[in-house]
Amino acid sequence: MLDIKAISVVYGKNPLPAVRDFSLQMKPGEIVSIVGESGSGKTTLIRAVLGSLPGSGYISRGDILFEGRSLPGLGAEEWRDLRGTGISMIFQDSGAMLNPVRRIGSQYVEYIRTHQKMTKKEAWARGVEMLERMRLPEGDHIMRSYPFQLSGGMRQRVGIAMAMTFQPKLLLADEPTSALDVTTQAQIVRQMLELRDSCNTGIIVVTHNIGVAAYMADRIVVMKEGNIVDAGTREQILRSPSGTYTRSLLDSVPSMGGERFV
Repeated sequence: MLDIKAISVVYGKNPLPAVRDFSLQMKPGEIVSIVGESGSGKTTLIRAVLGSLPGSGYISRGDILFEGRSLPGLGAEEWRDLRGTGISMIFQDSGAMLNPVRRIGSQYVEYIRTHQKMTKKEAWARGVEMLERMRLPEGDHIMRSYPFQLSGGMRQRVGIAMAMTFQPKLLLADEPTSALDVTTQAQIVRQMLELRDSCNTGIIVVTHNIGVAAYMADRIVVMKEGNIVDAGTREQILRSPSGTYTRSLLDSVPSMGGERFV
């Protein structure tokens, strides 16, 4: 489904790539967690996949293939058709991506009608259905609310609902639980796993929380300073990491009674 071929990403005239020679192959329905400290290149990587590198960022070498189609060469209209349908993204704080002076329903209906021909009434009903699938009670009330009237967890569920409206084949999640309390984090992770199981959606989860990665990922990629320093299945990374940096990440996880819960 996704084949990242030794890409490097550069910002402006900086001679040091933010991401260097990164390669990854994914199958449908697979979950890959990319773990690393702030500044390691995690978010840059998934923004490169989505074709939304900020400012002067660009892919200086390598290629990204999605279902055999090269993404870096797509035009604006092709990206508009692909984003939200074939590839979607959940941002770190979905509330920050919503217009604060427009009701949720107004934004959601516009989003749906951008990608699919339907009436406003049909789009509204589709939005309510998706919100309630995300276990947001009274979806119609949520649609009539402003973003600031919702909690962080509710806004994040709105973001996931919008991202999954057209059942994309690839979901990119940028620190989807970092701004939430522990209970809400667990709920969001479970819902993402349910979406994978019901829609066979492949998911790339960017996180600095190796506990989240250990719980939900089939494979884990560890990044530092733009490079892959370790990669393997969840069991390989947790039981026999090959890099000292990975071992230090695992050692940073709190233990209770001598037992570490990753």
